[in-house]
Amino acid sequence: MFYDELREAVSYFKKEPEGVNAMCEIMREFERKSKNEGRREGRAEGRAKGRAEGRAQERESIMRNLREEGMSYEKIARITNQSLSQVRSFFKMKQPA
Repeated sequence: MFYDELREAVSYFKKEPEGVNAMCEIMREFERKSKNEGRREGRAEGRAKGRAEGRAQERESIMRNLREEGMSYEKIARITNQSLSQVRSFFKMKQPA
């Protein structure tokens, strides 16, 4: 009995012009909502990632400038709130081969 009702409903949405149009409209609305939600999530994640990358680049620039001024790794670590090992690793990676 339940399957007969389900079969009739599916048949309506697949075969009857009104049902097909209704299903198409439902799917368009679903697609629109999904796209908008994805855009919102992408923008939020992109902004957070961009800010983090910008802060990292600024910190690296400050560390390079301080080192060029002759400052020790220890002072650079304190000023930039990095560990001494992070500062040393940064300068090891940035040295030309």
